[in-house]
Amino acid sequence: MTTDPTELALDFDEIRDVTVIGAGPVGLCTAFWAGMREASVRVIDSLPELGGQLTALYPEKWIFDVPGHPRVLARDLVELLREQALDQFDVPVHLGTTVSTISWEGSAGADRVVVLHTDSGELRSRAVIVAGGHGAFEPKKLMGFDMTPWEGRGASYVVGDKSEFEGQRVMIVGGGDSALDWVLNLLDVASSVMLVHRREGFRAHELTVSQVLAAAERGEVDICVPFQIGSVSGNGQVERVRLFNSHDETDEIDLDVDAILLQLGFKTALGPLKDWGFEVVKGSIVVDQLMRTSLERVWACGDIATFDGKLKLIATGFAESAIAVAQAVHEIRPEVRIQPAYSTNTGVPGVVAGQP
Repeated sequence: MTTDPTELALDFDEIRDVTVIGAGPVGLCTAFWAGMREASVRVIDSLPELGGQLTALYPEKWIFDVPGHPRVLARDLVELLREQALDQFDVPVHLGTTVSTISWEGSAGADRVVVLHTDSGELRSRAVIVAGGHGAFEPKKLMGFDMTPWEGRGASYVVGDKSEFEGQRVMIVGGGDSALDWVLNLLDVASSVMLVHRREGFRAHELTVSQVLAAAERGEVDICVPFQIGSVSGNGQVERVRLFNSHDETDEIDLDVDAILLQLGFKTALGPLKDWGFEVVKGSIVVDQLMRTSLERVWACGDIATFDGKLKLIATGFAESAIAVAQAVHEIRPEVRIQPAYSTNTGVPGVVAGQP
């Protein structure tokens, strides 16, 4: 993995075979498939870290539907993908870099180049694969009360490492899967956990809801519904929260709190990509069965892509990335077969055949 600023600056002078937009799990897998096809590749992402949503939203959460892993922490999956894709093939990774527009240079055939115009310069490649997850995303803010003054002072939307809540009195706000998952994940870390939701019902998976309710019955969790945050106080840091009943605002509760974890979901958008000329349906880029978009030499895969029968899973995104890479490499080098050789026979290019 290449992240040295000097080396990355030189990459702006290179024409790569493939540029991958998005450094989430599917983007990293795309870089791996490109390396396996002996295509030169780079990765670009507007976020400052690898992993996309896995890193930005739930690095400490378990993932149970990645084949070969009965369960794996999101951050550990990102690390494994980094090792498999970026380190093995020494891939340049431009983090904190946003692509604004796209253009094309050269005549048809081998000389045709796709140009991505970024806030750091122009990146050229023979093909582009968009693997940007849901696109640009950010956590949803709390409705009815402005938490901005307390963000970074005890209030947070994302958990980088759950050890930061060690021994703290944590209030989790939300009623969906993420909120209830974090209730369970922090039971062995926080000194106390409270779940606050403005409605009485929860939107989380039934099993998770039952586990949280069981923990509440054992006295391990306090559930406060239907209540909302009315005010927050503290000397430079969250110390106390006043809640009010959603049905009767005169019904109030004052609580001593060290941390507020807001788990209200997130909103997504295509960002600058929406103006590139893609065919877009419900915020997703339309692709055909070859993962080809409506733009020349641009493919898409993962959650950002849509087609009839689409399943938004990490596992299917991995498969889509293999198809996108195979098609892209075949288009820029027609002599290359679409079907890749089996890794059990070839090993990893640049590594002793058949050896790890």
